[in-house]
Amino acid sequence: MIGREDEVKEYRTRIWMFQVTIVLGFLILAGRLFYLQILKGDELGSVSEANRLKKEKVVAARGRIYDRNGKVIIDNRAAFDAVLVSQYYSFEDRDNRRLASALKMNADEFDKKLSKINRGPSYAPGLLKADIGKELIAAIETAPLGFPGVDIESNVQRKYHFGEVSAQLFGYISEVGKKDIKTDSRLQQGDYIGRTGLERFFDSELRGNDGVGYVEVDARGRRRRSENSDKILGYFSRTEPSPGDSLYLTIDIDLSQTANQSMRSHEFNGTVIALDPRTGEILAMVNQPSYDPGKISGREVDPVIWSRLQNNRDRPMRNRAIQDIYMPGSTFKTIVGIAALGEGVAKKTKGMECHGFIKTGNHKLNCWKTHGWTDFVKAIRESCNVYFSQLGAELGIDTIARYARLFGFGSATGALPSGEQKGLIPDSEWKLKTLKQEWLPGETLSAAIGQGYVTITPIQLVNAYATIATEGVRYKPFLIRRIEKPNGEVVKEFKPEKQSEIKLDPELWKTVKEGLFQVVNQPGGTASVSGRSKKTIISGKTGTAQVRGFSDISKIKNCMALPVQQRHHGWFVGYAPRENPEIAVVALAENSCHGSSAAPIVRDVIEAYFDKINLEKGIPVQEETTKTPPNKKGYQVPFQEMDE
Repeated sequence: MIGREDEVKEYRTRIWMFQVTIVLGFLILAGRLFYLQILKGDELGSVSEANRLKKEKVVAARGRIYDRNGKVIIDNRAAFDAVLVSQYYSFEDRDNRRLASALKMNADEFDKKLSKINRGPSYAPGLLKADIGKELIAAIETAPLGFPGVDIESNVQRKYHFGEVSAQLFGYISEVGKKDIKTDSRLQQGDYIGRTGLERFFDSELRGNDGVGYVEVDARGRRRRSENSDKILGYFSRTEPSPGDSLYLTIDIDLSQTANQSMRSHEFNGTVIALDPRTGEILAMVNQPSYDPGKISGREVDPVIWSRLQNNRDRPMRNRAIQDIYMPGSTFKTIVGIAALGEGVAKKTKGMECHGFIKTGNHKLNCWKTHGWTDFVKAIRESCNVYFSQLGAELGIDTIARYARLFGFGSATGALPSGEQKGLIPDSEWKLKTLKQEWLPGETLSAAIGQGYVTITPIQLVNAYATIATEGVRYKPFLIRRIEKPNGEVVKEFKPEKQSEIKLDPELWKTVKEGLFQVVNQPGGTASVSGRSKKTIISGKTGTAQVRGFSDISKIKNCMALPVQQRHHGWFVGYAPRENPEIAVVALAENSCHGSSAAPIVRDVIEAYFDKINLEKGIPVQEETTKTPPNKKGYQVPFQEMDE
């Protein structure tokens, strides 16, 4: 190219520079690859792996709850939920209709589920239907066209083996909400916590530690299907969860079943508590009406069931044993009698005449009948209002209050960590401070027979009579024997705890216990028909807790003819056997009119206790043929047995 040498030279320079640029580019790229693959390979590989895997929680099984004999009360069971991962689902009308039909859901219910799932992340499984059975699982998994995006997810649900028995004591669990998570930063969506009872009080011990599972996701965070599997929800790898600790209770679930069945057979609302007076161990605590905690502890709760429980005027979810307060009625006369003997106001042989009423000033208090000449033991046996009101007048309210508090009235027993009521033992100082009024003499007459301002809880009452059974040794009632790890290691063990010892003359205890023996085992005793047993010797006391005015109800011979809500509550509290008592039981039969109505329930529980002991010893159980059968309105007893 003659005459164009400068132009050619210029192009050669450009080509050289281009070649140098390409070579430098390759060198830089090779250096970068060397840096990433060789120098930073391990570190970046970990980052890449982390981006490929998404961490999910593997829920730990809650700890089991056992009774005193090692029988499982609350356990876990495998449950299966139908879930949908929306990134794989078509949402076409045809598929929607097929899936709704397979799950046996109506169109509105199904559409609501899909709408809720669509509001969440497309890669996250959304719940279609919880706790489905084998039939629905088969319908989904064997459908001819299949259901892309739908899977069966396994989980662990609570199993309450004895249904409604002691449900208020054991409690229930449910899934956490936003408020729970805000309150406790350790909680996250999908966790379950105890809501009431032992499930709540020991939630941290029962809950365990969750594991971790890793699922594969793509660059957009969408879940990948597991390799070599048709399932969507497989784990690439997982760390196993640690189950929660187990609780071993003092409760005898067989005895609890007996108490529950006895309350149901007599058609009474109320509560029954049994404990061992020698240790304070609670053997049974049941309430009626009750509920099945399994029906409200799942991933989904039927709103109709929940609404019925919340709006039921009989309060089936309330633990009457510790949460409700009542007037003790004539069961309180025993405490007043102990105070009178202790202070020298009463003597075993000293008596008085009962004319059917007692007056002080303008106040008149009727007795439930005219008893005539009455000494201490007869007054206990036949529950004479006049006798104990007179003792109360001589003692004064402050002395009565002092003795009542020795037996634990007016204070929580501490059987459960919270929720227990204290009741009220009034005195002159309390009234002046609270009501700004002086205490009146007539109010002492009412207080002395367990009426007026005096209120107690059922667990206080049974613990007080357990203290009488032991002649002054009062134990703290307790429910837990020990807490164990899944491997059997004991985390904590609970022992009997003596709260106090009431030191009184042995003759005093003997006199009081003679009166309680005669209540059940002598003619004229207020529970001599309904409470007597052929299997053991029961001692105890009847009582009536007012619902309407005492003078009004005392005139009505057929109390059971009144509307239910106008009937008084009936108490019976007792222990057995007569010597060296092993069990104390209280029954509160709401709206049953008389304490003698509650006595058969206590008898049933005590007899079941000794039947079980005899069976363990190889002694045949005696058949009882003399029990008065309950009628549809409750336990109807002869009028002459009724106290008040």
